[in-house]
Amino acid sequence: MEMALFLCSLGLLAFIIAYWAITKNKMKEYTRYMFDATPFSCILLNRKIEVVSCNQAAMKVFEFSSKKSFLERFFDYSPKYQPNGRLSIELATENVNKAFDEGFFCFEWLHQTEKGEIRPCEITLVRVAYENDFFVAAYQYDLKGQRAAIAKVYEANLRMRIIYDTSPLACFLIDGDFNVLECNQEIVKLFNLNDKQEFIDSFFEFLPEEQPCGKTSRDMVSEIFEKVFDEGKLCIECMCQKHEEPLPCEFTLVRVKYDEKDVIAGYIRDLRSHKAMLNEMRKAEIAEASNKAKSKFLAAMSHEIRTPMNAILGLAEINMHNQAIPKDTIDEFEKIYQSGSLLLRLINDMLDLSKIEAGKLEIRPEQYNFASMIHDAVQLNITRTGSKPIEFKLSLDENIPIELVGDELRIKQILNNLLSNAFKYTDNGSITLSVATEPGENDSNITLVFCVRDTGQGMNAEQIKELFGEYTRFNLEANRLIQGVGLGLNISKRLVQMMNGEITVDSKPGKGSAFTMRLPQKIANFKVLGKGLAKKMLRYKFNDMSKMKKPVITREPMPYGRVLVVDDVEMNLYIAKVLMKPYELKIETASSGFEAVKKIRNGNKYDIVFMDHMMPKMDGIETAKLLREMEYTRPIVALTANAVAGQAEIFLENGFDDFISKPIDIRQLNEVLNKFISNKQNTVEIDPALLAIFAKDSKKALSFIEAIFKNLDKATDEDLHLFTVYTHAMKSGLANIGEKKLSEHAALLEKAGREQNKNAIQAETSYFIDKLRAIIKNIEAEIKPKPAMQDENPEHLHEQLKVIKTASDNYDYKTADATLEDLKGMAWTKETKKLLDEISEHLLQSNFEEVSLIIQERC
Repeated sequence: MEMALFLCSLGLLAFIIAYWAITKNKMKEYTRYMFDATPFSCILLNRKIEVVSCNQAAMKVFEFSSKKSFLERFFDYSPKYQPNGRLSIELATENVNKAFDEGFFCFEWLHQTEKGEIRPCEITLVRVAYENDFFVAAYQYDLKGQRAAIAKVYEANLRMRIIYDTSPLACFLIDGDFNVLECNQEIVKLFNLNDKQEFIDSFFEFLPEEQPCGKTSRDMVSEIFEKVFDEGKLCIECMCQKHEEPLPCEFTLVRVKYDEKDVIAGYIRDLRSHKAMLNEMRKAEIAEASNKAKSKFLAAMSHEIRTPMNAILGLAEINMHNQAIPKDTIDEFEKIYQSGSLLLRLINDMLDLSKIEAGKLEIRPEQYNFASMIHDAVQLNITRTGSKPIEFKLSLDENIPIELVGDELRIKQILNNLLSNAFKYTDNGSITLSVATEPGENDSNITLVFCVRDTGQGMNAEQIKELFGEYTRFNLEANRLIQGVGLGLNISKRLVQMMNGEITVDSKPGKGSAFTMRLPQKIANFKVLGKGLAKKMLRYKFNDMSKMKKPVITREPMPYGRVLVVDDVEMNLYIAKVLMKPYELKIETASSGFEAVKKIRNGNKYDIVFMDHMMPKMDGIETAKLLREMEYTRPIVALTANAVAGQAEIFLENGFDDFISKPIDIRQLNEVLNKFISNKQNTVEIDPALLAIFAKDSKKALSFIEAIFKNLDKATDEDLHLFTVYTHAMKSGLANIGEKKLSEHAALLEKAGREQNKNAIQAETSYFIDKLRAIIKNIEAEIKPKPAMQDENPEHLHEQLKVIKTASDNYDYKTADATLEDLKGMAWTKETKKLLDEISEHLLQSNFEEVSLIIQERC
């Protein structure tokens, strides 16, 4: 029994021992799994500082190729020295021993991978008991990623700090208790501080005690902060102070989260430069408003002054040409005209100055003839010699190109100012205008050098300095009788500068003055004046215009022209009618835009409508617009006393074809009349019936003229008489249809036929025949009817032909012609058209019997 129990106990012990052995092996296996599965690098060190084991994470972190290599050569993969200068093996031994002694130790370490890459690590050493002994478990945390992340955070913070401190806006962070948490460097610059701490410590010291609105700064800041915390954002102007100096600022305040609390981010913008800019803008606006007011005033005054000047100069000029009044009276009118012209020049100078100051005067380069320009400038001023013993001299460089490109009008204006001053301030001696050339900036440019030299009063150095100022005149007591207000030279200098030129003066008191002007011009024609033309101009006898004050122009009669003059001032209507009287025009008038519109709406057509600019209720521009909306396409010319800059463009943009300044200049008026009436006479609408009759008559005349011309050497006196008759007929017929030039040619042939000059007939007839044949061909093509397939209304035709016959029997031309015209307006066959044309031709020659017979045969 005891033996059995012993054996049972022994068996149980064996079982327990066997179970324990199995369990221990499983625990080791579980521990190994857990050891290898941990994500941290882990190694086991014994007391000899030997690596006895490692997990898979250690192999991965340090990139060892095999576990054996890792265990045997682990310490070979630490650099020789650690960052603190200690030997790695020495420091490792010390740290491990410390862990054995104390049970725990943590430190940073530099390892390197098998490939030599340095790896910063955090090492945690823990003493552990294992199989009746102690080991140190070393847990290694790779700091590479953490360091990189920290570096990125640091770099990001650094960038933000740089942006924050270099921002052009002063920035600060403040909490609800007005504690400044942070500010940037711009705050230091804005308030001229030593460092940021000054602002952080003393926020309210940089605000005045009271704001411009009357509130204290503290009360206002409290209200603002409360509003920002409620609404999230606010922008407001606020007065700061910089060492007690007022500092206007704009505050932008934004609610933000900081340390889990609501605080305010503030941005300050210095408004001093902005305020200064606004002040400058206000000054500029005031100046612009002043210029506009001045321009408006000048425009109004220009109109108000020019309107009576129109009457003064117009009436004076009309009476200057009236040979029925006494010569003394004519001389008085001439003086009125001269004085009025002087006043008009002064007005023009003031307007030019206004345009220049407003920046609205434009330089308009165009091609011009140099010799003609010089002639006009001299001719205009030679009158100023009067009875003074002055010799005028002209000196020209023969190498000046004959055609140049520049603003001829403005050059003349400058020369006029310089020459007129020379004549005004010179009592005796000479005045010389010389023109030379200098090379331009390239081969297609040239610089003209004008010099006006006189032997007059001269000026001292002080006077020369003030010479080109506005309203500058010298020696007023001595020159009190000399007319002018001193604007000419100021305007001249500005014009020269606008043309990229320069003007200088050399003068001595009592010795005279020399004004030199250099103007760059483009060359339009490289042909030069040459010696011949230059000498011819120097020898030219300029007319003394003082003895020829009346403007002399050729006013060609235009009896075929029809014009309408629209003006609310009856005197202006009278002046316009009298000035146009020599042209033999059909002139109608209207005293308002409304009356003009009514006339044209009633079917009246005019070669020109002269429209006054300033009229009550509906002015000229409004009237012109309305006429254009009514599809009236004929010329409308503005009559304007408003000569302010840009007015020409305004007229042309609003339906006008041209404009004439008041007072009316007869040269300008003549130019407009020729442009729109005389030069376009051959484009006047002609009655198609008249064209048809002319075509028939001219074909008949042409056949006779050709026949006589072909046998001219055998032509008898009777043939030459017939030639004269037919060319005379063609002269009248061509004039009636607007062919003015060929009508004049027919007159030459008529004269040659009357004088039996066969040589002239031989030389000129061929051209006439060709031109006349071409005109006939064009007329026939234009009036060629499209024949109807059948008569439009045969019964109506029959009835109306009877009416024409009865009227012809009674020699009633008016009824017959009116009835015939009514029939011509309808669609007829070719045969009926031919019948009506035949009747028309006989009626035109009053052959009533023939008309009656033709209709009787038809009906």
